[in-house]
Amino acid sequence: MKKHINGVSRYFMQWDMGLLFIRIALGILFLAHGWSKVGNLAGTEGMFAHMGFPMWVGVFIAYLEVIGGAALILGIATRFFAVAFGIEMLVAVLIGPLGRAIGGTELLLAIASFGIALAGSGRFSVYAMECGACGGMLCDKESGTCVVR
Repeated sequence: MKKHINGVSRYFMQWDMGLLFIRIALGILFLAHGWSKVGNLAGTEGMFAHMGFPMWVGVFIAYLEVIGGAALILGIATRFFAVAFGIEMLVAVLIGPLGRAIGGTELLLAIASFGIALAGSGRFSVYAMECGACGGMLCDKESGTCVVR
């Protein structure tokens, strides 16, 4: 029995596939929310102005979510967009009402975004910018040498 449980357990240990699923889920959420903001830019500007931000911030966030969501799905500049989303969601947590922030979706999205930023793109990405050996983004991938270790 132990042999079968170990075999099944080893089969499901797919780090890169897990990162792909999480990237796709986060990407779809941000893309959908950004798409609705882009579809109503006047309302988005008004919403952000009501929260005390300049109106251009709403437009920036809308396009960040659309472009960044698509990039997360594809695995392009994953760490950059994940950090940007994590910061965006932390700001949403901090400006939201306390009750909503503690159990809210924003906190979950911030934590998941920072988790992806720490883990990287994974093997299943269109363009993984990070080095597989050291995690850096400035390594010479063709020669396999890391700039800084």
